[in-house]
Amino acid sequence: MQRNIEGFFLLFAAFTLISLTAPAIQAQTDQAEEKGLPIHLTDEELTRIDEIGLEQILTPPPAVPVRQCAEWEPVTGVIVRYDMGFGLPYEILAEYSEDLIVYVVLIEDQESNAYNAMSNGGVNMANVEFIFAATNSIWTRDYGPQFIFADGVWGIVDHIYNRPRPDDDLVNWVLGTEWSADVYGTDLLHTGGNYMADGHGKGFSTELVWDENLTLTHEQIEQYMEDYLGITEYVVVPDIAPDGIHHIDCWAKLLNEETIMVKEVASDHPHYDALEANVDYLETLTNCYGRPYNVVRVFCGQLRKDDVAAYTNSIILNDKVFVPTFDISTDEAALDAYRAAMPGYEVLGYEGSWLDDDAIHCRAMGVHDRHMLIVDTDPLQDLESNRNGYRVTALIDDRSEAGLVGDSLLVFWRLSGEEDFNAVALQAILSTDSFEAYIPMQPEDSNVEYYVLAKDMSGRRRTRPVSSPNAFYSFYTGEDNVTGAETPSGTFALEQNYPNPFNPSTIIRFSLPATDQTTLAVFDVNGREVARLVDGVREKGSHTVEWIGISSNGRRVESGIYFYSLRSGSLHETRKMILIR
Repeated sequence: MQRNIEGFFLLFAAFTLISLTAPAIQAQTDQAEEKGLPIHLTDEELTRIDEIGLEQILTPPPAVPVRQCAEWEPVTGVIVRYDMGFGLPYEILAEYSEDLIVYVVLIEDQESNAYNAMSNGGVNMANVEFIFAATNSIWTRDYGPQFIFADGVWGIVDHIYNRPRPDDDLVNWVLGTEWSADVYGTDLLHTGGNYMADGHGKGFSTELVWDENLTLTHEQIEQYMEDYLGITEYVVVPDIAPDGIHHIDCWAKLLNEETIMVKEVASDHPHYDALEANVDYLETLTNCYGRPYNVVRVFCGQLRKDDVAAYTNSIILNDKVFVPTFDISTDEAALDAYRAAMPGYEVLGYEGSWLDDDAIHCRAMGVHDRHMLIVDTDPLQDLESNRNGYRVTALIDDRSEAGLVGDSLLVFWRLSGEEDFNAVALQAILSTDSFEAYIPMQPEDSNVEYYVLAKDMSGRRRTRPVSSPNAFYSFYTGEDNVTGAETPSGTFALEQNYPNPFNPSTIIRFSLPATDQTTLAVFDVNGREVARLVDGVREKGSHTVEWIGISSNGRRVESGIYFYSLRSGSLHETRKMILIR
């Protein structure tokens, strides 16, 4: 692989700046790193920056549509690394092994030692699989696989690991062979700890991804993310510190499509202003359902000097959340913050050899279920009713291809305060994998609680919210109730179409602050109008339009990227959607 040598010099300068404080921080690391390298660049590695990616295996992008899995989606295993130790307490490994396969990456000579250590540590060895591969370090999150579905087929995306660690950088190819999975190699330097995705085509990183790819424009980086991971909206934010590793998981974490947890520190902490500025920015963004994010905070107590607890460096594995604790006074409040933000999940705290910018998330990587049952729904936020009741829509996609259990596609609902749920069946609608059900009309000023359930013929069961019925969605049937998660009346908003990508049809919702002349039109990538879906006066409030992929002249449009644009009075907003034939 060839790279611009001038870019290497610039990259070297960037890494040198990033690592100015590395020796001091490395002194804090302990047995967690075992025989491997630290999470930071060493002084010796700083002399070998030009070796990064020299052995990267490049491939064409995967087939479209590409959908990256979100961390909270179903997993069947978790990847850890062993070299005379794991960098993780055996209590965590034992908990992993209760429900999941623990994939241990190690060299063959270490198998006996690892087996005995895990067995003595209470790990369920029936749920352990050893994968033989040389490695340099324990940071499986940073060099491990990014899981995708490419045209419905499970696969792995492999970025260039942003360290001159060739063994680590080849692990994903070993995993691909082990699991008979396609691996797609990119020419992008990246690291798993500096990335989070929502499963709907949106990803987040800090500006480290720009600093490490100085020979690429921001637009080229975004194109890599779209081509290989299906990320159509890539949010890049400033990091909170001039030193350290600059990974987003050191201070922020997506808990679900609607919620971002962000570190909170004392007002006199040197990172306070940067954190609050990022919070202000994140609160201006809209989630995949077109509403503002719910930004929740977790206060991180002091460890030493300016170092604070790394509570956001947690990992979500199905219905469990593994949170690092530090034997300090803020631990229990941090666990409570997770419980409040993720009702119904089992929140587990573990002490370990954690640092302020490294903990559980850095040292483990969930393995997404290649046959997962995907269930998605846009939670009802306001009064949506007609003579049939309150319409709930859901996307249900069984990647096992075993087929859905028809009488187990349900919406369970009840009024707040009632003990038992009622059930209504989901019915298929025109869009692929799309369903709807109507909760019966209820008295005004009622709070309705509900969740969605689906089962497939492979035996998989999936609910939304994930931890239902311990958690559920709710909406209010009164006209005047508006919560922070809603699109308030009086707001101009164009929501992301659903489903997206789509075939053969998709739903577009929008909200108007006042009655006015309104147009909603679809354009191709060259800016030519393809279809006009709305053209006339529309009243204040929420509106829903379906597009079946037909142009204004009645012809079926081709697969591709399209833009839909809403204009009402002086207000204007545009979003992107993808049609797959």
